[in-house]
Amino acid sequence: MPAFAPNLVLEGLALGGTAACLAWAAYHDYRAMIIPKVISFTILGLALPFHVLRGALLAGSGQSVWLLGGGNPILGAVDGMLLAFAGLLTGLAIFIPLWILKASGGGDVKVFAATAAVLGPTLAVFLLLITMVVVMVWTVAIMLLKARGGIATSPLGFAPPLLVAFLLLGSWIHVRDQNLIPPTDHVARMGVGHAR
Repeated sequence: MPAFAPNLVLEGLALGGTAACLAWAAYHDYRAMIIPKVISFTILGLALPFHVLRGALLAGSGQSVWLLGGGNPILGAVDGMLLAFAGLLTGLAIFIPLWILKASGGGDVKVFAATAAVLGPTLAVFLLLITMVVVMVWTVAIMLLKARGGIATSPLGFAPPLLVAFLLLGSWIHVRDQNLIPPTDHVARMGVGHAR
């Protein structure tokens, strides 16, 4: 499976830029329970050029991008755009039903869908799962603190746990792609590769 990004600069721009935008969203969401649209559109504005460039570079070096194979940079760029749109649609498919049920706000839908466009569909599902774990840990911690001392808390919002989950997932992507931790024999036998 191909790397998330063909080089550290592109990886840093995609993951770092998205993390900075999510930090901006977390600030607004925590303070006012609103995520400005400009943040989601900025993340989406990072996702599309990132995937087009990523696809062209990977395909140009003979690697497979996502669906269309490698070898032709133009085809790779198209494949990269398809990957970004698939991530966007995955994010929307997950969050629009939650929005309809009033379990999330419109800003949550937009920021998750834009972030999913950066990650692609499979990593977007992993991001959602990690975010759910972060929310559960946060909730249990708050309950324990309230039981011990009766602290008052404000609503958390969605963007702060999303930011924490994105940082965890982004760290894993970086460690995996840079081979900072060699795979164990068990993992190598399972054939665990890039989770796209």
